[in-house]
Amino acid sequence: MPTHARFSHVLPIASALALGMTSSIAVAQNGPPPSQTEQQAALTYVSNIAYVGRSEGWTPLPFERFQGLIFFQGTINGEPATILLDNGSSHTALDAGFARRIGLKIRETGKAARTGTGELPLGMAEGVSIDVPHQLNFTTSTGVIDLSAASAQMKHPVDAVLGADVIAHSALTIVPSRNVLMLVPSGSATPRTDAYSREIPLVSGDQIEAEINGHPVRLQIDLGSNGVVTLSDAAWNRIFPNDGQPTEGSSTRIEGANLSTRRTLGNRITFAGSTVEGAPVDNSGPLPGNQDGLLGQGLLERAEIILDIPAKKLIVMRERKPGDMLAPSAEAKPR
Repeated sequence: MPTHARFSHVLPIASALALGMTSSIAVAQNGPPPSQTEQQAALTYVSNIAYVGRSEGWTPLPFERFQGLIFFQGTINGEPATILLDNGSSHTALDAGFARRIGLKIRETGKAARTGTGELPLGMAEGVSIDVPHQLNFTTSTGVIDLSAASAQMKHPVDAVLGADVIAHSALTIVPSRNVLMLVPSGSATPRTDAYSREIPLVSGDQIEAEINGHPVRLQIDLGSNGVVTLSDAAWNRIFPNDGQPTEGSSTRIEGANLSTRRTLGNRITFAGSTVEGAPVDNSGPLPGNQDGLLGQGLLERAEIILDIPAKKLIVMRERKPGDMLAPSAEAKPR
C-alpha cells in the first residue's frame, strides 16, 4: 500500500474580516527549542536545518501575498525559486518542471502525494539545497510533484512548497502590515512588551479548539488555505444539518482540480476567548487527517502571528490600546 504525503488545498478568497491587528516582534538571543513530539518528529525528513538569522542580524524576509497566500523568493541549488509557504503540506516539495529545469535527477518512487481530492505521482530528488534568505537553509532529499496545474489555476508560478517538515519545527512570525516573515528556532520569537498579545494553545500538532455557532470543533491552522474556515463533510453535516440555501462556489486544489463548494455566511467563530461575528464557513469535500476543518488565511492574514508548533502555541498580536492589560512577562520579553 503506497505511503502518502499530504498537501493542503487552495480555496477561493474569502471575505476579509477587519481585525486590525499589527505590532512587532522580538527574537530571543538564546535558549534551546522545546522537545519535539513523536508526531512532529515522524513528520520530518529535514534533519539539518541551519538557522542563519542571528548571523544575518535577524533580517525579516519580504513576501508577496497573492490570492491570500504567501509566496517568497528563495534559492534552490543556487537557482532563484518562487516558494509557497504552506504548513498544511506535510512535506517540502519541488515542482517537477522546475526540478528538471535546474538539472535535478528525479527518481520515481511508486508512491503518491495525496491531496484532498486525489493523488499525484511522487518523485524524489537527492541533494537539494534550499535557502530561505536570512532565515534558514538545509540540504535534503526532497519530494517532487507536478504543480503546473495549480500554478495555471492560480495564475502564479509555484516552483516549490515549504511545508510542515520545516515549519512545524520552527517558530514562524508573519507581519502582514509589512509583508515580512521570520523563521527562527522554536522558542525564539516573542512579542514586544508594547504589543498586546493573546496566546492560543495548540492541540494535536497545529490544531486549535474552537466553536462555530456554539458547536465545538478542532481547526487546523492552514497557511495554504485562503478561506476563513473550511469544514470537513462530517463537521459540516453536524453543524449545518439543515443547511437550507448555502451559496454555491468553486475551489482549486493543489493538483489543479476545480471543485464545487458550499458556503454559509453570518456565522460566529469563537476561540481562546475571542469571537468573530459574521464569518463565512466553507465546505468542499473530504479533508485529509482527523481535524474538523481548516482555519485559513482569510482570517489569519488580518493579524500578526507567531506560530510555534513545537512549543504548542499560536500567538496573535495587535497594537496596545488604552485599558489593555500588560501581556504576561513570559511572553513579553526576549529570553
